This record gives sequence, structure tokens and C-alpha cells, in this order.
Amino acid sequence: MEVIDLLFSLTPKTKKEDLFDREKELKDLEKLLQTYPIVVITGLRRVGKSSLVKVFLNESDLLHITVDGRRLYETSGGNISSHHLTRFLGEELSRISKSQKLLNVLKRVRGITVSGTSIELNPKEFSLSDLLEKLNETAKRRKKKMVIFFDEAQYLRYYGSRGGSDLLALLAYSYDNFENVRFIISGSEVGVLHDFLKLEDYSSPLHGRGIGFLTVRPFTFDQSVDFLMEGFREVGEKVNFDVEEIVREIDGIVGYLVLFGVKYLEKKNKDEALKEVFHAVKALFEKEMEELRKRSERYPFILRQISRGINTWSALKNIFRAKGDFIGDSRLYSLLETLEKMSFIEKTQSGYRIVDPVFEKILSE
Repeated sequence: MEVIDLLFSLTPKTKKEDLFDREKELKDLEKLLQTYPIVVITGLRRVGKSSLVKVFLNESDLLHITVDGRRLYETSGGNISSHHLTRFLGEELSRISKSQKLLNVLKRVRGITVSGTSIELNPKEFSLSDLLEKLNETAKRRKKKMVIFFDEAQYLRYYGSRGGSDLLALLAYSYDNFENVRFIISGSEVGVLHDFLKLEDYSSPLHGRGIGFLTVRPFTFDQSVDFLMEGFREVGEKVNFDVEEIVREIDGIVGYLVLFGVKYLEKKNKDEALKEVFHAVKALFEKEMEELRKRSERYPFILRQISRGINTWSALKNIFRAKGDFIGDSRLYSLLETLEKMSFIEKTQSGYRIVDPVFEKILSE
């Protein structure tokens, strides 16, 4: 059963009425953009980061451009050049120029040709910094901010021959010189924090600069129950099972709740729908673990131990020693801190815990 423009829609939301209970996050994002030139949206996969930003930008009167890193990666065959980025920006600028009244601005950018309402970019002449400069001037004149949204930004590490360093340098230059340009960066935490932004790397152009962070967290238990009930109500589906039981299984990650709703409407069987959710998450989990292993085998090892109850700093240190890995105190602290930033784990009074309960069940198996 296809469900469009409702809570049980598998595509990112674009309208506020379709975004369930994220008023606080929308307000927090607005405040962060007033303070920081760069805002990074973190949170688990499928928790609703893209939907949050898309709704925020569509509901605001801010000038904005969206760069979809995944689409750019796929259309470039995995090797993103300035030509691919230029062509993508041309399409995006053509799309938004009418609604955001940018045609006159774009005419003044080197390498851009405007004919009627169509826009063409010449990769040999076009300069991203020149575009940002003109957009900054326009935003200043209108007393608004110009927002560039990099979605699925981990794929931008495939830009150019230096792992996206040219784009980082551009971000740093804009940070220092264009006070009316803002960047929102979102995507898989493994990719964003390590492969693209390189915030912990002293050689990164962005190292040491003030960055705003907004974590999109899973729904609470009550929010999750309300979400499922509202989703079923929207399509006129009466359920004969305990919705709370489902939430106890998959928690409050909106992507899982949506997938369950879609699969239940398709199969009319809650157990089959749950099985489908776990199957999809397992494939995603295996991909995440492979990404972590590329950085260090210690990451998946730590996650497995925490899922089994070995969840304090001292207990983890002892288990490393027991297997002959004499990890240093600062290194273990750094690994745990990074996993926290990636939203894989969180620290509680009783120790660390896996944030995603479905991941936790897969890990413990």
C-alpha cells in the first residue's frame, strides 16, 4: 500500500504538518543558525534529520540551496569532480531561482549564463567562492541569511583528489568572510565527523572553529506510541494489537516506526511487519560496522561489549587487557567519546548504553 504525504511515508517530510512533534528541534535549529556559520545535525540514521532540515527551510523565508551528497555521488560514479558539482548546482539554482528571486544575482556570477529562466554553468569559469560572495551580498541586502544545506555530506569526501579538502577550505573561507552565509551539514555520523569535516584533525581547515551541533534524538516512549496511533488513524486503519509492545521492540527511531507502519499496512500482520523491520536494520547495521572497522577494530569490539553489559570505562579497559590489547587510557576515552558523538552510545549513571535498541539486539546476538 502506497502512503503519500502522511506520517507513514518513507520519503523525507517537507511540510510542517507532516513532521510529528519536532517543535523544539525546529526552534533550536533556528537559534543555532543565528549564532554559528556552520551547524552540524547529528543523530542516529533514520531518526529524521533530513526531514527536520527540509521542513525548517521550506517553512522559513531564508534563501537556501540543498546539495544532496548521495545523489551527487551516484551520478558521478563515485568520483565527484568540480564538473559534477557545478552541473548539480546549475540544476538546483534553476529550480530555486524563480521562487527565491535569484536570477538577477546569478547573472553577476562569473561562469553562469542566464537565458530567460534557465541557468547554465561553465565549469571552467564558474567559481563557488564567487557564487557565495554574491549570495552573501544579496542576503545582507535583504537582511536575511543564505543557507547551504549539505545532506548526506559523508559522500562529499569523494570530491576532488584530496578527500573533500577543497570543500572544507571553501567552508572555512566562507566562515571567515561571508557573515550572511550559513551551512547546515547532515548525514551519517561515521562519514560526517571523520571522513569529511575532520573536526578532530589539526590539519583540517575547520579545526578550532566554533561549530553548532544539534542532535536529533529518538522519540520518547509516549511520543512513539502517539506517532503510530496517529499514523494508523490518518489512513483509517484500526489495529487489534498492543502498539506499546511494538514500541518496546523498536523504540523511538522514526524511520523504524514508519517502516513498521508501512509493512503492517501491507501485510496486516504485526509479527511479519516487525520481522521486516529487523531484516532491514540488520543490513544497515552490517554496513555501519564495516565503516567503523575501517577506522579501528576496537569500535565494533566496544559496541559488542556494551551490548553484553560490559559498559563501564574500567570494565572495558579490563576486557581489552584480558584479550591482550593494552589500550591507553586516553585512547579508550577518545574511542568512547567518538562513539558518543556518532550517537551509537550514551553515558548514563550506570554506565554506557547502546542508543538504538534494535542495533543492541543484533549486537548481543
